[in-house]
Amino acid sequence: MRSAVRVGLVALASLFLGVVLAPGRSLVALLPFGAGLQWNLDIDRAMDTIGVAPGMVVGEAGAGDGYFTIPMARRVGATGVVLANDIDRRALASLERRSTREHLANIQTVVGGVDDPMFPRQDLQLVVIVHAFHDFSRPVEWLVNLRKYLRQGASVAIIDRNPAQGAESHFLPRERIVEYAREAGYEPVKSVDDISAHLILVFRVRGTAVSDGPSPEQWLPAGHPRRPIRTLAVS
Repeated sequence: MRSAVRVGLVALASLFLGVVLAPGRSLVALLPFGAGLQWNLDIDRAMDTIGVAPGMVVGEAGAGDGYFTIPMARRVGATGVVLANDIDRRALASLERRSTREHLANIQTVVGGVDDPMFPRQDLQLVVIVHAFHDFSRPVEWLVNLRKYLRQGASVAIIDRNPAQGAESHFLPRERIVEYAREAGYEPVKSVDDISAHLILVFRVRGTAVSDGPSPEQWLPAGHPRRPIRTLAVS
């Protein structure tokens, strides 16, 4: 009897997978918040790399439904806060419901614009952009306007799939991100590319940057043209 039940269950599972997981479809799409699994980022190592710590005031851009927000809120704890920014109100509503379910009272959602995150505070210690910067339509203007929300010495961390390690072509290469940031008035201070085939770049506003690694010029490929830096003013 038990053997027959097992056979029946296997048959049902096979039928389910054959129908649902047809070519071009993924089981990830069926799971709540499962879309984030495809990014395969070691979030704890990423947070260690960019310096997320208890008690911090952190902003996040492109927070979505909380793939990085939720672990970061747990890390900063009850004495810290995460301002979760997105231009998608539906995604933020989903994040609010999720944070309520998970009893995380230190997440505040913020509806931003395409060229201004519109954070409600000017004392952010860290701003994180995870799996989103490649979709920014006005990246330089956005970064320029971000500066007014940062406290002295704050860091900006951009984390995304790395084209140099097989990511799709719409992801931005290291040199493009560095140029956008420099044009907006930032200097790169850290570059890490050995975590889950991701590229992690950390910047600080020019004049406050203290290097944590190799010279930024070493990050660009040999022969890559260095454009003159045109820094835009904060509006």
